[in-house]
Amino acid sequence: INAEYGEAVVSTQSTGERAALASAPWNRPDFCVTLGGFVAFLFTFLTVMPHVMVHYSATVANLNLMAADVYSALVGYFVFSITFSPLYLLSIVLIITGVLLFIHQSHVQPSVVPDEDVEQSQSLVEEPK
Repeated sequence: INAEYGEAVVSTQSTGERAALASAPWNRPDFCVTLGGFVAFLFTFLTVMPHVMVHYSATVANLNLMAADVYSALVGYFVFSITFSPLYLLSIVLIITGVLLFIHQSHVQPSVVPDEDVEQSQSLVEEPK
């Protein structure tokens, strides 16, 4: 059902952007290469993200996306000489802190659940015959 919802959203967006698509410079190779790279990246991202969610967690995915902001900020500062707001720099510090806390928390061993609780929870899950 999610695929149908996504298809409806994309269809609605593309009909709203019909004028922008008509006025795009399709004869410029740099425009076509950039758009093709974006489409390839978006396809790869949307294909890989469900597997990341299944095998890891939404927290890992979101922290990795926020860490990508840190890399883009570093490239912007060192390559393009962009100066950032102090709030943006604070957000980068909070992102790095969150990543470090998550890594530290994932190394902590969870407490062992007593056998009685496991048996009780399994009996609640089982369907009557």
